[in-house]
Amino acid sequence: MSELYIAIEQFEHQVDCFCPDADHVNILHFQKGDFIEVTPDRKYTFLGWYALVVINGQQAFYMAIEDIERYFRNEYISSQLDIDLKINYLHYKIDQDLESGNRDSFAENSRKLSETCSLKEELEYYIAKAI
Repeated sequence: MSELYIAIEQFEHQVDCFCPDADHVNILHFQKGDFIEVTPDRKYTFLGWYALVVINGQQAFYMAIEDIERYFRNEYISSQLDIDLKINYLHYKIDQDLESGNRDSFAENSRKLSETCSLKEELEYYIAKAI
């Protein structure tokens, strides 16, 4: 079963090349809202473990598992569960802001909540469309 992530930040990824002359460089630009499907297809090379990754259901390539983990840790990508947890946390923070009367924090957390809910809707639509 594939793992599905959504880009929550814009970032770049340099695709590793396994060509003997390896003089070319291919850089992918991920935009906020791009879908990253990590398939169970794995491959071991002299550089380490790689997983077949499909971007937005179109472009497929092998990405180092180490890179996927780093993007997740640095919060460039997120899973559906993590988005749900973030929404729950932001609701909690908004409740705190209302109790304390902190308008600036309330505005910022409300903006983050709206943005996160939008990403959740995109992810749910993508999952429903894929099924």
